[in-house]
Amino acid sequence: MKKETGANALQSHIKSHMDLYFLAFIVGIFSGVIAVAYRVSLAYAEVFRRGVYTYARENFGIGVFLGLCAGGLVISLILGWIVVKIPMVKGSGIPQVKGIIARQMNFNWARELGAKFFGGVLAIVAGMSLGREGPSVQLGAEVGSGIFKLFKRKEYDKKYLITCGASAGLSAAFGAPIAGTVFAIEELHKFMSPLLVTCVLIASVSAEFVSKNFFGFAPSFNVQVEGFYQLKYYLLIAGLAIIITFIGKLFSDGILYFQKLYKNIMINPIVKPVIVVAITIVMGMFFFDVTGGGHGLAERIMHESFSYKVLITLLVLKFVFTLICYATGIPGGIFLPMLVIGAIVGKIYGMVVGNFFELPPNYETYFVILGMATLLTTVVKSPLTGTVLILEMTGSFYCFFPVVTACMVTFLASELIGIKPIYDLLLENMLPKKDEIGGNDQNKVLVKVPVGPDSKFDNVYIKDIKWPGRCIVVDIERGDKYLTPTRDTLIQSGDLLVILMNEETANKVTPTLIEMGEGA
Repeated sequence: MKKETGANALQSHIKSHMDLYFLAFIVGIFSGVIAVAYRVSLAYAEVFRRGVYTYARENFGIGVFLGLCAGGLVISLILGWIVVKIPMVKGSGIPQVKGIIARQMNFNWARELGAKFFGGVLAIVAGMSLGREGPSVQLGAEVGSGIFKLFKRKEYDKKYLITCGASAGLSAAFGAPIAGTVFAIEELHKFMSPLLVTCVLIASVSAEFVSKNFFGFAPSFNVQVEGFYQLKYYLLIAGLAIIITFIGKLFSDGILYFQKLYKNIMINPIVKPVIVVAITIVMGMFFFDVTGGGHGLAERIMHESFSYKVLITLLVLKFVFTLICYATGIPGGIFLPMLVIGAIVGKIYGMVVGNFFELPPNYETYFVILGMATLLTTVVKSPLTGTVLILEMTGSFYCFFPVVTACMVTFLASELIGIKPIYDLLLENMLPKKDEIGGNDQNKVLVKVPVGPDSKFDNVYIKDIKWPGRCIVVDIERGDKYLTPTRDTLIQSGDLLVILMNEETANKVTPTLIEMGEGA
């Protein structure tokens, strides 16, 4: 890619965006194809795993035992090699995407795409409690990075194409194009602009066209909710939201604790996954329902009857097993396991309050859905994404207002007890130190920074701001207008600052600039 100067970087910014919309479409199509292939591969992996463990339980002996041990050893060594040699594919992948957008990381897209895909499928073959959504987000983002490089786009377009791929990946993974768009805005960028919304919506809808051609129009969860949730029972929603908030806090803290615990195990990191794979084999033999992502278990929770003893056992095992699996860094997400945990909590809560208040039978299903939405909101701290995702996955708008209410109560409660977004915490643990961050100091790049209310930029003159490094504000997007700034320009809430700097400076100070632009 040719070296960029300040002049041609700015020219790239102000030119027509139609070509970017076209590339968003291309990214959406290819991300959809990859995400669908990943989803199909995981489905075959689930079938294969079920067959293996069914055979093992029915024909258990020394030969079967040795076969399981040998298979587990091979899988764990392959996964260990992937995690050590290609560390960018670790875990969910969403923290890495956030790091790319904040200019703190970089993709080697072809290598990482293949490793993420293969590693994620192999993890499900083993039976680890990991989901498909995070890897699908990273796979899509890798596609966006690849399109960016193949078409030799200007640096300014990079974050848009990567974000398009991420939103398209989530859309195809769950059949939720609006949730994919909202996720890009609420979780990845934390601001909204017409260009960003248009690009990610094009990509998400394009990916969903691919997904619908393979999986049809049925929602991800087969659930029927009949009748509206009555207003007189809304206090029960608040009760569930508060309970889920504390469970979410325990889950978030548990992820960080188990990661630290796993890191402190002093054996060869390539061999280290053997420990968790051994636990996985035991779980597969005796508690098969808690292995894998758990999509089938979530649907059973919705439709079947369970005793309290079985539900509590499933809750404890799924909760702890997910923390153990994610701590390894093996490719796989936590969205789907979180939905399953939330569904179990909602089921237990629904059974308790249903018996006590003599509620109609369909209210139990309501609480299962609310449990999924609220746990996702608590841990990820994205109430809009949680609301829209659950509505699209269930295909039921009877529960729209209850879900919105539950997510907002949960979000407020999580703010009160100081829960931080899990992907932000995971990203902090992955980032290199500032003095280790490099870049080309001759290459000029543009960085967009949104201005929130009561932020360090709001209602402040450009000349009065203490900029972190050598930064030049070359443009201000204010609504549908483009302003040419001077030292005496007053920045306002809602502005989008277009800042020119060299690549090395951008890599180091972009997170600081974004933090300065965030409102109180």
